[in-house]
Amino acid sequence: MPELVDGWEVISCRVKRPWHVIYMILQMLVGNPDIVPVFSTATWTVRQTATGTVRKVTARSRQEAKNKVVNSDFDTD
Repeated sequence: MPELVDGWEVISCRVKRPWHVIYMILQMLVGNPDIVPVFSTATWTVRQTATGTVRKVTARSRQEAKNKVVNSDFDTD
């Protein structure tokens, strides 16, 4: 499995709102950037390789997910 950051590997990544693609296409057709809502968020499930601890992080990009894991800003279950 690919590591997100040192010591944390990605188990899965699920997009929460895939419908945002419709707004992106509409933006391209109309040329109005205000039509697009916030980017779709995804829930990243990660496992710490040393201990096997599994945590979830909700983020809008891989970089945001990395930052949250580094700062231990995990979702509360």
